[in-house]
Amino acid sequence: MKHKLVLGYLLGVSSLLFSSLANSGQWYLQLDNDIIFGDDGNYTNGMILSWESTPSRSAIELPPPLKWQSNFAFHQDDAELAWGLKLIQQMWTPGEIEIEAPQSTDRPYAGYLALESHTAHYGNQWAQKNWFSLGVVGPASGAQQVQEFVHKITGSSPPLGWHQQVENQVTLQLAYEVDGLLIRGDLVNPVTSGDSQWELSGFSHSQVGNFRTETNLGLTFRWGNDLENSFGRLSHHNGHMGNVASVSQASSIIFYSRASIGYRLNDLTLDGSLPYDSQPQLENMQAGLVAGILWSHPTWSVGWSFNTYSREYQTDEAKWHGYGSLLFSWRL
Repeated sequence: MKHKLVLGYLLGVSSLLFSSLANSGQWYLQLDNDIIFGDDGNYTNGMILSWESTPSRSAIELPPPLKWQSNFAFHQDDAELAWGLKLIQQMWTPGEIEIEAPQSTDRPYAGYLALESHTAHYGNQWAQKNWFSLGVVGPASGAQQVQEFVHKITGSSPPLGWHQQVENQVTLQLAYEVDGLLIRGDLVNPVTSGDSQWELSGFSHSQVGNFRTETNLGLTFRWGNDLENSFGRLSHHNGHMGNVASVSQASSIIFYSRASIGYRLNDLTLDGSLPYDSQPQLENMQAGLVAGILWSHPTWSVGWSFNTYSREYQTDEAKWHGYGSLLFSWRL
Protein backbone atom coordinates (compact mmCIF):
# COMPACT_ATOMS: atom_id res chain seq x y z
CA MET A 1 0.00 0.00 0.00
CA LYS A 2 2.83 2.42 0.85
CA HIS A 3 4.48 2.05 -2.53
CA LYS A 4 1.13 2.68 -4.29
CA LEU A 5 0.66 5.90 -2.34
CA VAL A 6 4.22 7.00 -3.13
CA LEU A 7 3.77 6.16 -6.81
CA GLY A 8 0.55 8.16 -6.96
CA TYR A 9 2.25 11.07 -5.19
CA LEU A 10 5.20 11.00 -7.60
CA LEU A 11 3.03 11.00 -10.69
CA GLY A 12 0.57 13.58 -9.39
CA VAL A 13 3.06 16.08 -8.01
CA SER A 14 5.46 15.78 -10.95
CA SER A 15 2.65 16.29 -13.46
CA LEU A 16 1.32 19.33 -11.61
CA LEU A 17 4.68 20.99 -11.02
CA PHE A 18 6.24 20.25 -14.40
CA SER A 19 3.17 21.51 -16.26
CA SER A 20 3.12 24.74 -14.24
CA LEU A 21 6.82 25.35 -15.04
CA ALA A 22 6.64 24.63 -18.75
CA ASN A 23 7.26 28.22 -19.86
CA SER A 24 10.26 29.19 -17.75
CA GLY A 25 13.73 28.04 -16.83
CA GLN A 26 15.55 25.16 -18.50
CA TRP A 27 14.29 21.66 -19.28
CA TYR A 28 16.75 18.80 -19.37
CA LEU A 29 16.48 15.26 -20.72
CA GLN A 30 19.10 12.56 -20.16
CA LEU A 31 19.03 9.07 -21.64
CA ASP A 32 21.46 6.47 -20.27
CA ASN A 33 22.17 3.10 -21.83
CA ASP A 34 24.99 0.57 -21.67
CA ILE A 35 24.64 -0.53 -25.32
CA ILE A 36 27.59 1.66 -26.30
CA PHE A 37 29.83 -0.61 -24.21
CA GLY A 38 28.09 -3.85 -25.25
CA ASP A 39 27.54 -4.44 -21.53
CA ASP A 40 23.93 -5.50 -20.96
CA GLY A 41 24.00 -5.79 -17.18
CA ASN A 42 24.49 -3.87 -13.94
CA TYR A 43 23.26 -0.27 -14.49
CA THR A 44 21.69 -0.77 -17.91
CA ASN A 45 19.27 2.09 -18.58
CA GLY A 46 18.07 5.41 -17.18
CA MET A 47 15.63 8.14 -18.24
CA ILE A 48 15.73 11.51 -16.51
CA LEU A 49 13.52 14.54 -17.08
CA SER A 50 14.33 17.64 -15.05
CA TRP A 51 13.75 21.37 -14.83
CA GLU A 52 15.81 24.13 -13.24
CA SER A 53 14.87 27.76 -12.75
CA THR A 54 16.84 30.60 -14.31
CA PRO A 55 19.63 31.40 -11.80
CA SER A 56 19.29 34.76 -10.07
CA ARG A 57 21.62 36.86 -7.88
CA SER A 58 18.65 38.23 -5.99
CA ALA A 59 16.64 36.22 -3.50
CA ILE A 60 14.36 33.69 -5.15
CA GLU A 61 10.97 32.60 -3.85
CA LEU A 62 11.15 28.86 -3.32
CA PRO A 63 7.99 26.74 -3.22
CA PRO A 64 7.08 26.01 0.43
CA PRO A 65 8.17 22.32 0.27
CA LEU A 66 11.68 23.40 -0.78
CA LYS A 67 12.37 26.32 1.57
CA TRP A 68 14.14 24.13 4.12
CA GLN A 69 16.59 22.91 1.45
CA SER A 70 18.09 26.38 1.03
CA ASN A 71 19.56 26.01 4.53
CA PHE A 72 21.99 23.35 3.27
CA ALA A 73 24.45 25.93 1.94
CA PHE A 74 26.98 28.41 3.26
CA HIS A 75 26.70 32.06 2.18
CA GLN A 76 28.27 33.13 -1.13
CA ASP A 77 28.32 36.81 -2.13
CA ASP A 78 28.78 36.08 -5.84
CA ALA A 79 26.37 33.14 -6.08
CA GLU A 80 23.41 32.83 -8.39
CA LEU A 81 20.55 30.90 -6.81
CA ALA A 82 18.37 28.32 -8.53
CA TRP A 83 16.03 25.46 -7.73
CA GLY A 84 14.66 22.55 -9.69
CA LEU A 85 12.79 19.25 -9.95
CA LYS A 86 13.63 15.90 -11.50
CA LEU A 87 11.74 12.73 -12.41
CA ILE A 88 14.08 9.74 -12.72
CA GLN A 89 13.71 6.08 -13.63
CA GLN A 90 16.67 3.68 -13.58
CA MET A 91 17.17 -0.08 -13.85
CA TRP A 92 19.78 -2.71 -13.05
CA THR A 93 19.91 -6.28 -14.38
CA PRO A 94 22.17 -9.34 -14.23
CA GLY A 95 24.54 -9.89 -17.16
CA GLU A 96 22.47 -12.72 -18.66
CA ILE A 97 18.91 -11.45 -19.15
CA GLU A 98 17.66 -14.42 -21.20
CA ILE A 99 17.80 -16.71 -18.15
CA GLU A 100 14.46 -17.09 -16.38
CA ALA A 101 15.72 -18.96 -13.30
CA PRO A 102 17.17 -17.02 -10.34
CA GLN A 103 20.85 -16.12 -10.77
CA SER A 104 22.02 -16.21 -7.20
CA THR A 105 25.65 -15.30 -7.96
CA ASP A 106 24.83 -12.29 -10.16
CA ARG A 107 23.20 -9.03 -9.19
CA PRO A 108 19.38 -9.04 -9.15
CA TYR A 109 16.93 -7.16 -11.34
CA ALA A 110 16.03 -3.81 -9.77
CA GLY A 111 14.06 -0.74 -10.83
CA TYR A 112 13.99 2.74 -9.29
CA LEU A 113 11.54 5.62 -9.73
CA ALA A 114 11.86 8.90 -7.83
CA LEU A 115 10.87 12.55 -7.75
CA GLU A 116 13.71 14.80 -6.64
CA SER A 117 13.98 18.48 -5.72
CA HIS A 118 17.15 20.55 -5.45
CA THR A 119 18.48 23.99 -4.68
CA ALA A 120 21.77 25.33 -6.06
CA HIS A 121 24.23 28.16 -5.42
CA TYR A 122 26.43 28.80 -8.48
CA GLY A 123 29.47 31.06 -8.09
CA ASN A 124 32.51 31.41 -10.34
CA GLN A 125 34.80 29.69 -7.81
CA TRP A 126 32.42 27.81 -5.50
CA ALA A 127 29.19 25.95 -6.21
CA GLN A 128 26.82 24.08 -3.93
CA LYS A 129 23.92 21.79 -4.68
CA ASN A 130 21.64 19.69 -2.51
CA TRP A 131 18.93 17.17 -3.36
CA PHE A 132 15.98 15.53 -1.63
CA SER A 133 14.19 12.60 -3.25
CA LEU A 134 11.20 10.40 -2.52
CA GLY A 135 10.91 7.23 -4.56
CA VAL A 136 10.30 3.53 -4.78
CA VAL A 137 12.42 0.50 -5.67
CA GLY A 138 10.63 -2.56 -7.02
CA PRO A 139 7.87 -3.49 -9.49
CA ALA A 140 6.11 -0.17 -8.77
CA SER A 141 8.98 1.63 -10.53
CA GLY A 142 7.73 0.40 -13.91
CA ALA A 143 11.24 -0.59 -14.98
CA GLN A 144 10.16 -4.06 -16.09
CA GLN A 145 7.51 -2.73 -18.48
CA VAL A 146 9.91 -0.16 -19.95
CA GLN A 147 12.73 -2.63 -20.64
CA GLU A 148 10.42 -5.30 -22.04
CA PHE A 149 8.81 -2.75 -24.39
CA VAL A 150 12.12 -1.26 -25.58
CA HIS A 151 13.70 -4.66 -26.16
CA LYS A 152 10.63 -5.79 -28.10
CA ILE A 153 10.57 -2.86 -30.52
CA THR A 154 14.37 -2.93 -31.00
CA GLY A 155 14.58 -6.69 -31.48
CA SER A 156 16.90 -7.08 -28.50
CA SER A 157 17.07 -10.13 -26.25
CA PRO A 158 13.95 -10.36 -24.04
CA PRO A 159 14.60 -9.93 -20.30
CA LEU A 160 13.07 -12.99 -18.63
CA GLY A 161 13.85 -12.59 -14.95
CA TRP A 162 11.95 -9.47 -13.90
CA HIS A 163 9.41 -11.58 -11.97
CA GLN A 164 12.19 -12.09 -9.39
CA GLN A 165 13.28 -8.46 -9.02
CA VAL A 166 13.99 -6.56 -5.80
CA GLU A 167 10.68 -6.14 -3.99
CA ASN A 168 8.83 -2.86 -3.47
CA GLN A 169 10.32 -0.47 -0.92
CA VAL A 170 9.84 3.28 -0.42
CA THR A 171 13.08 5.29 -0.54
CA LEU A 172 14.18 8.60 0.97
CA GLN A 173 17.46 10.28 0.01
CA LEU A 174 19.39 13.44 0.91
CA ALA A 175 22.50 14.54 -0.98
CA TYR A 176 24.92 17.48 -0.90
CA GLU A 177 27.77 18.51 -3.19
CA VAL A 178 30.31 21.33 -3.14
CA ASP A 179 32.66 22.25 -5.99
CA GLY A 180 35.77 24.38 -5.44
CA LEU A 181 37.95 25.92 -8.16
CA LEU A 182 41.64 24.96 -8.00
CA ILE A 183 43.00 26.76 -11.08
CA ARG A 184 41.69 28.42 -14.25
CA GLY A 185 43.72 29.66 -17.21
CA ASP A 186 43.34 31.15 -20.71
CA LEU A 187 44.35 29.59 -24.03
CA VAL A 188 43.39 29.54 -27.70
CA ASN A 189 40.70 27.04 -28.67
CA PRO A 190 41.53 25.49 -32.09
CA VAL A 191 37.97 24.17 -32.35
CA THR A 192 36.34 27.59 -32.25
CA SER A 193 39.41 29.58 -33.41
CA GLY A 194 38.97 31.94 -30.49
CA ASP A 195 39.93 32.48 -26.90
CA SER A 196 38.95 29.83 -24.39
CA GLN A 197 39.74 28.68 -20.88
CA TRP A 198 40.72 25.54 -19.04
CA GLU A 199 40.17 24.79 -15.41
CA LEU A 200 40.67 22.16 -12.74
CA SER A 201 38.33 21.92 -9.76
CA GLY A 202 37.64 19.52 -6.91
CA PHE A 203 34.33 18.28 -5.58
CA SER A 204 32.85 16.42 -2.66
CA HIS A 205 29.54 14.61 -3.03
CA SER A 206 27.72 12.69 -0.30
CA GLN A 207 24.29 11.13 -0.07
CA VAL A 208 22.46 9.35 2.71
CA GLY A 209 19.30 7.25 2.60
CA ASN A 210 17.96 3.74 2.39
CA PHE A 211 18.50 3.65 -1.39
CA ARG A 212 22.23 4.43 -1.20
CA THR A 213 24.57 5.93 1.36
CA GLU A 214 28.00 6.95 0.13
CA THR A 215 30.59 9.71 0.01
CA ASN A 216 32.84 10.64 -2.93
CA LEU A 217 35.77 12.94 -3.69
CA GLY A 218 36.88 13.88 -7.19
CA LEU A 219 38.42 16.21 -9.73
CA THR A 220 36.83 17.90 -12.75
CA PHE A 221 38.71 19.20 -15.80
CA ARG A 222 36.94 21.49 -18.26
CA TRP A 223 38.05 23.23 -21.46
CA GLY A 224 35.84 25.69 -23.29
CA ASN A 225 34.37 29.21 -23.32
CA ASP A 226 33.25 31.40 -20.39
CA LEU A 227 33.89 28.71 -17.82
CA GLU A 228 33.45 31.05 -14.87
CA ASN A 229 29.82 31.64 -15.91
CA SER A 230 28.96 27.94 -15.96
CA PHE A 231 30.98 26.71 -13.00
CA GLY A 232 29.27 23.98 -10.96
CA ARG A 233 26.62 23.11 -13.54
CA LEU A 234 28.16 19.66 -13.99
CA SER A 235 27.72 17.27 -11.10
CA HIS A 236 28.63 13.85 -9.76
CA HIS A 237 24.93 13.51 -8.88
CA ASN A 238 23.25 11.42 -11.54
CA GLY A 239 21.11 13.37 -13.97
CA HIS A 240 21.98 16.87 -12.73
CA MET A 241 22.73 19.54 -15.33
CA GLY A 242 22.52 23.13 -14.14
CA ASN A 243 20.91 25.79 -16.29
CA VAL A 244 23.49 26.30 -19.07
CA ALA A 245 21.06 28.01 -21.46
CA SER A 246 20.92 31.11 -19.26
CA VAL A 247 24.71 31.65 -19.42
CA SER A 248 25.31 30.84 -23.11
CA GLN A 249 25.60 34.15 -24.96
CA ALA A 250 26.65 32.41 -28.18
CA SER A 251 27.48 28.96 -29.47
CA SER A 252 30.13 27.30 -27.30
CA ILE A 253 31.72 23.89 -26.81
CA ILE A 254 32.97 22.52 -23.51
CA PHE A 255 35.02 19.35 -23.16
CA TYR A 256 35.10 17.84 -19.69
CA SER A 257 36.37 14.91 -17.69
CA ARG A 258 35.67 13.83 -14.12
CA ALA A 259 37.33 11.26 -11.88
CA SER A 260 36.11 10.16 -8.45
CA ILE A 261 36.76 7.72 -5.64
CA GLY A 262 34.33 6.90 -2.86
CA TYR A 263 33.02 4.60 -0.18
CA ARG A 264 29.51 3.08 -0.32
CA LEU A 265 27.72 1.77 2.78
CA ASN A 266 24.51 0.36 1.32
CA ASP A 267 22.82 -0.20 -2.02
CA LEU A 268 19.16 -1.23 -2.19
CA THR A 269 19.59 -2.58 -5.75
CA LEU A 270 21.83 -5.26 -4.20
CA ASP A 271 20.58 -5.45 -0.60
CA GLY A 272 16.83 -5.29 -1.21
CA SER A 273 14.39 -8.11 -0.38
CA LEU A 274 14.24 -10.89 -2.97
CA PRO A 275 12.15 -14.08 -3.43
CA TYR A 276 15.38 -16.12 -3.60
CA ASP A 277 18.77 -16.30 -1.86
CA SER A 278 21.11 -13.75 -3.45
CA GLN A 279 24.84 -14.05 -2.77
CA PRO A 280 26.50 -10.89 -4.22
CA GLN A 281 28.02 -8.72 -1.50
CA LEU A 282 28.37 -4.96 -1.81
CA GLU A 283 31.80 -3.66 -2.85
CA ASN A 284 32.36 -0.69 -0.55
CA MET A 285 35.21 0.99 -2.43
CA GLN A 286 34.01 2.76 -5.59
CA ALA A 287 35.63 4.67 -8.43
CA GLY A 288 34.40 6.33 -11.60
CA LEU A 289 35.55 8.17 -14.74
CA VAL A 290 33.49 10.41 -17.04
CA ALA A 291 34.46 12.07 -20.33
CA GLY A 292 32.05 14.23 -22.27
CA ILE A 293 31.31 17.16 -24.55
CA LEU A 294 28.60 19.82 -24.26
CA TRP A 295 27.61 22.04 -27.19
CA SER A 296 25.44 24.89 -25.93
CA HIS A 297 23.49 27.77 -27.46
CA PRO A 298 21.45 30.57 -25.84
CA THR A 299 18.25 28.47 -25.97
CA TRP A 300 19.40 24.84 -26.17
CA SER A 301 22.28 22.45 -25.69
CA VAL A 302 23.20 18.90 -26.61
CA GLY A 303 25.88 16.67 -25.17
CA TRP A 304 27.28 13.18 -24.91
CA SER A 305 29.28 11.49 -22.19
CA PHE A 306 31.01 8.15 -21.61
CA ASN A 307 30.72 6.91 -18.03
CA THR A 308 32.72 4.09 -16.47
CA TYR A 309 32.48 2.82 -12.90
CA SER A 310 34.15 0.09 -10.87
CA ARG A 311 32.34 -3.11 -9.94
CA GLU A 312 29.59 -2.73 -7.34
CA TYR A 313 29.65 -6.21 -5.83
CA GLN A 314 32.63 -8.31 -4.78
CA THR A 315 32.12 -11.40 -6.94
CA ASP A 316 31.65 -9.46 -10.18
CA GLU A 317 34.20 -10.88 -12.63
CA ALA A 318 34.38 -7.61 -14.58
CA LYS A 319 36.33 -4.90 -12.78
CA TRP A 320 34.71 -2.04 -14.74
CA HIS A 321 31.36 -1.33 -16.38
CA GLY A 322 30.14 1.56 -18.47
CA TYR A 323 27.27 3.35 -20.15
CA GLY A 324 26.71 6.30 -22.46
CA SER A 325 24.56 9.36 -21.74
CA LEU A 326 22.81 11.48 -24.36
CA LEU A 327 21.94 14.93 -23.04
CA PHE A 328 19.49 17.58 -24.24
CA SER A 329 18.45 20.86 -22.65
CA TRP A 330 16.19 23.60 -23.92
CA ARG A 331 14.63 26.85 -22.77
CA LEU A 332 11.06 27.74 -23.71
